[in-house]
Amino acid sequence: MVSVRHDAGQRLIILRPNRSADWHQNRLLWVLLFAHSSLIAVGFALAGAWMILPFAGIELLLLGAALWYVNWKCSHQQVITVGEDTLAIDKGVVRPRRRWRFATQETSVSVLEAPFPNDPPRVSLCSAGEQVAIGEFLGHEELAELLARLRACGLRVRQQGAAGTRQF
Repeated sequence: MVSVRHDAGQRLIILRPNRSADWHQNRLLWVLLFAHSSLIAVGFALAGAWMILPFAGIELLLLGAALWYVNWKCSHQQVITVGEDTLAIDKGVVRPRRRWRFATQETSVSVLEAPFPNDPPRVSLCSAGEQVAIGEFLGHEELAELLARLRACGLRVRQQGAAGTRQF
């Protein structure tokens, strides 16, 4: 997901993975499955098949851990702040874990075509010999929107593929 905000003369381009459900919805799903599995497991335990209880518990524990992990991975975000003189890239989950700062006039966008037709291209911001990959979790349409937003900020876009490098 690509969203843009304007803040004090700067453009903030916020990149997030698509999420079908937030943490609250995942917890609700887990509670409903817990109640359903618990009723079935208790029914079998009362019928004499008590060995189902630990397996039902392990299954629910693993499901909860998987839901938490996927939610955590989908909470990553990247914030690109484009100002008059500086361009900043922040990556993290709750708060920025990594931060890069470049001069806006010296920064360009590198688009490396994917080796397979269905894979999205790889997009990087380049400045002073350093490359920072952005939008690794975005699809084709979202990457096209991101490139349009970066062009609107005045950044040069270089497309690289099997035929070489082209300037746009």
